[in-house]
Amino acid sequence: MVILVEVLRTISYVILIISAGFFLRHLEKTKKQRKLLTFEFTMYIIIQIAFVLFAISLLISIFVN
Repeated sequence: MVILVEVLRTISYVILIISAGFFLRHLEKTKKQRKLLTFEFTMYIIIQIAFVLFAISLLISIFVN
């Protein structure tokens, strides 16, 4: 049962990362066409910070174990 939960959690992480990447690309294209709205700009910054934090946590987990 624990393995199933870990697999589902991993799948959800992958889906979230992929969807955030596509949304970030959409925001970058929108930014080139017009100025981003406040909400769009906030999401643009939050997604970039999330990717950096995810990369840092991945590096830490690789080198600590």
